Amino acid sequence: MTISKTATSATSATSATSATSAPPRAEPSDPAAGLVRRLDWRRIPAWVQALLLFAASRALFTFAAHRAADLARPHPDGRHWRYLEIANNWDGTWYRRIAVEGYPPVLPVDSTGQVAPNTWAFYPLFPRTVSAVMRVTGLDWTPAATGVSLIAGAVAVVVIRNVLARVVGSRTAMWGVAFLCFFPAAPVLQLPYSESLALLLIALTIWCLQRGKYLFVVPVLLALGLARPVAVPMAAVLGVHLLRELRVVRRLPRAAWRSLLGPAVACGAAAVAAVEWPLLAWRGTGVPDAYTLTMAAWRTPRQVVPVRPWIQFSQYLLGAAVGPVVLVATLGGLAWWVARRGPRVLGPDLVAWCAFYLAYLVVVLDSFTSLPRYLLPMFPLGALLASTSSSRAFRVAVTVSFAVGGVLWMMIVWRSRIWAP
Repeated sequence: MTISKTATSATSATSATSATSAPPRAEPSDPAAGLVRRLDWRRIPAWVQALLLFAASRALFTFAAHRAADLARPHPDGRHWRYLEIANNWDGTWYRRIAVEGYPPVLPVDSTGQVAPNTWAFYPLFPRTVSAVMRVTGLDWTPAATGVSLIAGAVAVVVIRNVLARVVGSRTAMWGVAFLCFFPAAPVLQLPYSESLALLLIALTIWCLQRGKYLFVVPVLLALGLARPVAVPMAAVLGVHLLRELRVVRRLPRAAWRSLLGPAVACGAAAVAAVEWPLLAWRGTGVPDAYTLTMAAWRTPRQVVPVRPWIQFSQYLLGAAVGPVVLVATLGGLAWWVARRGPRVLGPDLVAWCAFYLAYLVVVLDSFTSLPRYLLPMFPLGALLASTSSSRAFRVAVTVSFAVGGVLWMMIVWRSRIWAP
């Protein structure tokens, strides 16, 4: 009996050893499953995801632009408009003039002696950048300007995803990027306009504030002051940021006050950026209020009166009594929504930027056909909207609605060749 047990044990041990030492059987390969694993969206780096969203939106809007160009009223000789011809319309023609001719040393006047519309209304960073690209590459204005806008827009969405992910998480941040890429006015991010470059600088500024990179933000702010007229609200953001840092430091020992040097320098740079271009226009023309006079030349009557264009436009749409009421209710509702959820979801810097930028638009905006593209810098609201529901159906519906709005916007504006985007 003992021998039998021993033999049985030896046999079992031998079998176990053989099973252990035997090479594992190879599973049958499944190329389809391997391809799915490699193409899994979640395995793609976040910055690549942002670029893919941007590329998909560019493909859609480029197709829509070509169709709009085909459907536009043809040239007098019967020839259809091409994409690059229409792309260089409106502000693109002014930026091209700056790149080729520069700014006039004397403010031009019309037959009544008033300042006429001129290139001093357009900031120099974008056309000067494109001019440098033209010299290096030998490209003409339109392809060079389109290329600069596309590259700046692509880098901007990567930075914006990083900025949003810091406050709302990676998933919601990506939906915020999707809302931005397919926003109805987002086609402008591939036109010879300065929106892409300004959007990149705005995002970089917020990125620096989030991480306390105060010395790095100084050149970014100075560049922003030459990109678009958005440095004034950004200076207000820097001022609030400095006050917030001051409230923290004042409870600490005096030695800790040295930490305020960086925010103070950044705030000073923002103040310089806010007045940078008007001062350069003064220097270039010898007229102290050259920039203000030029901006007034685009209005009817030729005056820059805060808020009045909004009231007039609301009355034009809805009537003298109802229009202003709806306007106040709309702006108040937006402010309430941002104030209620914004600080908890987005954090103080992004909320401050949206608030000050919206206030700035209310004070200075006059061209309401351009309002959709002026809303692009308020990209944090896309993440705020995405955060209201975790439903994929809701987020997809918003993205699709934006994309449809973008196609319709291009069809209306590009086919008319009159209404400026």
